[in-house]
Amino acid sequence: MALKFEEVMSQLKSGKYAPVYLLMGEEPFYIDCIAEYIENNALPEADRDFNQVVLYGRDTHPDEVVANAKQFAFGADYRVVILKEAKDLSKFDQLTPYFAHPQPSTILVICYKYGKLKAAQYKNCDKSTVIFTSEPVKDYQLAAWVQKQATEHNFKLNQQAANIITEHIGNDLSRIDNEFKKLKIILPEGSEITPEIIEKNIGISKEYNIFELQNALGERNVDKAFRICLNFAHNMKDNPNVKTIAVLYTFYSKMLAYMLLPDNSPQSLERVYGKINPYVMDINRKYASRYSLAQVRKIMSVLREYDLKSKGVDSDAPDEELLMEMIYRILH
Repeated sequence: MALKFEEVMSQLKSGKYAPVYLLMGEEPFYIDCIAEYIENNALPEADRDFNQVVLYGRDTHPDEVVANAKQFAFGADYRVVILKEAKDLSKFDQLTPYFAHPQPSTILVICYKYGKLKAAQYKNCDKSTVIFTSEPVKDYQLAAWVQKQATEHNFKLNQQAANIITEHIGNDLSRIDNEFKKLKIILPEGSEITPEIIEKNIGISKEYNIFELQNALGERNVDKAFRICLNFAHNMKDNPNVKTIAVLYTFYSKMLAYMLLPDNSPQSLERVYGKINPYVMDINRKYASRYSLAQVRKIMSVLREYDLKSKGVDSDAPDEELLMEMIYRILH
């Protein structure tokens, strides 16, 4: 049966285990979470030496996996067999007969990261088999995911702090989660993670980041915008132009869409900005009021031009020079 992540974890936490878990997909974080929970909780620690084994795809053979899975538990309720890096297992299809008739007292966990099994490889699975496909979090959902993950770790995190983390770490869910785990060592439960805490403990500047640049441009604060750009110019590896332009393009394209709305009803605003709190909406309105429709259209054209130049089209200028030139043209 195909389940969502929350459904799988709910079953595991209630002590309900399936004989086979087929965990696949492009996002490794959720696969690791499920596999680690089973590895650490299905058996008492005293029973693991004789009843729990971890195998790796490139170092094993399907026959070894099946042989381990078919063994009976020794003095325990379950035998746990975890196959990591299953995508590297040669002759994977030789496992499929076992999926149809699994050993009831075994929990077999297949971790097939960065890919998906073919339907034919699991279409005849036992009906109790758990099938989970791990999909990446979309970029526009990432800040909300970070806030949700902070709550999971009993922290408070506002939108600004979430944006700083997502911008600088990106879509690496495992790293983001690990940063929260590290903060749990030094912060009391229920603490608010502020930009200052992020800068001190995660190493991300609260002042020189893409969202502060976006805000400076929204406010048409020339001094602040160029101060941030100078910092970017000295750290182009962490702030590549392509990434900066992508964020600014989204910022101004939403501003343009807002300007073209037939009305300011909640439904219309949600189509442009999604579900955001009224305070954030007021900030976006304020930014839009500082630009004319013609200016925003010109800026969109400038961003497209410098996106091509940053990729080497019709320009061999250094990235630092292109960045400063682009920001000047946006503000003038």
